[in-house]
Amino acid sequence: MASGSRILAQLLSSYLLIWAPGTFAIELLTALPLIRVRGPAAWIELLVHGIVAITCAVGGRMLRIASPAGPVVAAAGVAARALIGVQSLFWTTLPTDVAPGTGLPRALLTCANAVFWLLVIRSISRRGARAGSDEGQTGVRPGSDTGQTSV
Repeated sequence: MASGSRILAQLLSSYLLIWAPGTFAIELLTALPLIRVRGPAAWIELLVHGIVAITCAVGGRMLRIASPAGPVVAAAGVAARALIGVQSLFWTTLPTDVAPGTGLPRALLTCANAVFWLLVIRSISRRGARAGSDEGQTGVRPGSDTGQTSV
Protein backbone atom coordinates (compact mmCIF):
# COMPACT_ATOMS: atom_id res chain seq x y z
CA MET A 1 0.00 0.00 0.00
CA ALA A 2 2.91 2.36 0.65
CA SER A 3 3.87 2.04 -3.01
CA GLY A 4 0.34 3.05 -4.03
CA SER A 5 0.41 6.15 -1.87
CA ARG A 6 3.82 7.08 -3.31
CA ILE A 7 2.38 6.82 -6.81
CA LEU A 8 -0.59 8.97 -5.80
CA ALA A 9 1.80 11.49 -4.24
CA GLN A 10 3.75 11.68 -7.51
CA LEU A 11 0.50 12.10 -9.47
CA LEU A 12 -0.60 14.88 -7.12
CA SER A 13 2.79 16.53 -7.44
CA SER A 14 2.51 16.39 -11.24
CA TYR A 15 -1.03 17.79 -11.12
CA LEU A 16 0.13 20.69 -8.98
CA LEU A 17 3.36 21.30 -10.93
CA ILE A 18 2.01 20.89 -14.48
CA TRP A 19 -1.78 21.01 -14.74
CA ALA A 20 -2.58 23.96 -12.46
CA PRO A 21 0.10 26.34 -13.82
CA GLY A 22 -0.57 25.12 -17.36
CA THR A 23 -4.25 25.96 -17.19
CA PHE A 24 -3.35 29.38 -15.81
CA ALA A 25 -0.96 29.94 -18.73
CA ILE A 26 -3.72 29.08 -21.19
CA GLU A 27 -6.14 31.36 -19.34
CA LEU A 28 -3.60 34.18 -19.43
CA LEU A 29 -2.93 33.75 -23.15
CA THR A 30 -6.65 33.79 -23.99
CA ALA A 31 -7.38 36.81 -21.76
CA LEU A 32 -4.47 39.09 -22.67
CA PRO A 33 -5.61 40.15 -26.16
CA LEU A 34 -8.84 41.66 -24.77
CA ILE A 35 -7.74 42.56 -21.25
CA ARG A 36 -8.11 46.30 -21.84
CA VAL A 37 -11.80 45.87 -22.72
CA ARG A 38 -12.49 43.67 -19.68
CA GLY A 39 -11.26 46.25 -17.18
CA PRO A 40 -9.50 46.16 -13.80
CA ALA A 41 -11.61 43.28 -12.49
CA ALA A 42 -10.00 41.04 -15.10
CA TRP A 43 -6.53 42.09 -13.95
CA ILE A 44 -7.42 41.31 -10.34
CA GLU A 45 -8.91 37.96 -11.33
CA LEU A 46 -5.80 37.06 -13.34
CA LEU A 47 -3.59 38.10 -10.42
CA VAL A 48 -5.51 35.88 -8.00
CA HIS A 49 -5.44 32.96 -10.45
CA GLY A 50 -1.70 33.48 -10.88
CA ILE A 51 -1.14 33.40 -7.11
CA VAL A 52 -3.13 30.17 -6.93
CA ALA A 53 -1.04 28.68 -9.75
CA ILE A 54 2.15 29.63 -7.90
CA THR A 55 0.81 28.10 -4.67
CA CYS A 56 0.01 24.89 -6.54
CA ALA A 57 3.46 24.74 -8.13
CA VAL A 58 5.18 25.37 -4.79
CA GLY A 59 3.04 22.70 -3.11
CA GLY A 60 3.81 20.23 -5.88
CA ARG A 61 7.52 20.90 -5.64
CA MET A 62 7.46 20.58 -1.84
CA LEU A 63 5.73 17.21 -2.17
CA ARG A 64 8.28 16.11 -4.75
CA ILE A 65 11.20 16.86 -2.42
CA ALA A 66 9.32 15.44 0.63
CA SER A 67 9.33 18.69 2.59
CA PRO A 68 7.56 18.43 5.96
CA ALA A 69 5.37 21.42 5.05
CA GLY A 70 4.60 19.99 1.60
CA PRO A 71 1.20 18.47 2.43
CA VAL A 72 -0.02 21.72 4.01
CA VAL A 73 1.00 23.87 1.05
CA ALA A 74 -0.34 21.26 -1.39
CA ALA A 75 -3.68 21.20 0.44
CA ALA A 76 -3.85 25.00 0.26
CA GLY A 77 -3.12 24.82 -3.47
CA VAL A 78 -5.75 22.13 -4.10
CA ALA A 79 -8.39 24.02 -2.10
CA ALA A 80 -7.59 27.34 -3.78
CA ARG A 81 -7.62 25.68 -7.20
CA ALA A 82 -11.09 24.27 -6.48
CA LEU A 83 -12.32 27.68 -5.34
CA ILE A 84 -11.15 29.48 -8.46
CA GLY A 85 -12.44 26.62 -10.59
CA VAL A 86 -15.94 27.05 -9.20
CA GLN A 87 -15.63 30.85 -9.26
CA SER A 88 -14.70 30.76 -12.94
CA LEU A 89 -17.83 28.76 -13.74
CA PHE A 90 -20.31 31.18 -12.17
CA TRP A 91 -18.66 34.61 -12.13
CA THR A 92 -15.76 35.73 -14.25
CA THR A 93 -14.61 38.69 -16.28
CA LEU A 94 -12.31 36.46 -18.31
CA PRO A 95 -13.27 34.57 -21.47
CA THR A 96 -14.74 31.11 -20.81
CA ASP A 97 -16.02 28.21 -22.85
CA VAL A 98 -18.67 26.91 -20.44
CA ALA A 99 -21.82 25.85 -22.25
CA PRO A 100 -25.10 26.93 -20.67
CA GLY A 101 -26.39 24.38 -18.18
CA THR A 102 -23.03 22.71 -17.58
CA GLY A 103 -21.89 24.95 -14.72
CA LEU A 104 -23.31 22.84 -11.90
CA PRO A 105 -22.02 19.45 -13.17
CA ARG A 106 -18.58 20.96 -13.76
CA ALA A 107 -18.63 22.53 -10.29
CA LEU A 108 -19.49 19.16 -8.76
CA LEU A 109 -16.65 17.48 -10.68
CA THR A 110 -14.26 20.22 -9.56
CA CYS A 111 -15.27 19.67 -5.94
CA ALA A 112 -14.98 15.88 -6.27
CA ASN A 113 -11.51 16.30 -7.76
CA ALA A 114 -10.47 18.52 -4.84
CA VAL A 115 -11.87 16.08 -2.27
CA PHE A 116 -9.98 13.21 -3.90
CA TRP A 117 -6.67 15.09 -3.82
CA LEU A 118 -7.27 16.28 -0.24
CA LEU A 119 -7.80 12.63 0.79
CA VAL A 120 -4.53 11.75 -0.94
CA ILE A 121 -2.80 14.55 0.97
CA ARG A 122 -4.30 13.26 4.22
CA SER A 123 -2.93 9.80 3.42
CA ILE A 124 0.51 11.24 2.68
CA SER A 125 0.45 13.27 5.91
CA ARG A 126 -0.50 10.28 8.03
CA ARG A 127 2.24 8.16 6.50
CA GLY A 128 4.77 10.93 7.18
CA ALA A 129 3.52 11.42 10.74
CA ARG A 130 3.84 7.69 11.45
CA ALA A 131 7.41 7.64 10.15
CA GLY A 132 8.24 10.73 12.23
CA SER A 133 6.69 9.33 15.39
CA ASP A 134 8.63 6.07 14.97
CA GLU A 135 11.83 8.06 14.79
CA GLY A 136 10.88 10.29 17.73
CA GLN A 137 10.03 7.41 20.06
CA THR A 138 13.14 5.31 19.51
CA GLY A 139 15.68 7.98 18.72
CA VAL A 140 16.77 5.86 15.75
CA ARG A 141 15.90 6.72 12.20
CA PRO A 142 13.84 4.04 10.44
CA GLY A 143 16.10 1.88 8.31
CA SER A 144 19.18 2.77 10.30
CA ASP A 145 21.08 -0.27 11.51
CA THR A 146 23.67 1.58 13.57
CA GLY A 147 21.60 1.89 16.72
CA GLN A 148 22.95 5.38 17.31
CA THR A 149 20.52 8.04 18.40
CA SER A 150 19.68 10.81 16.01
CA VAL A 151 20.55 14.36 16.92
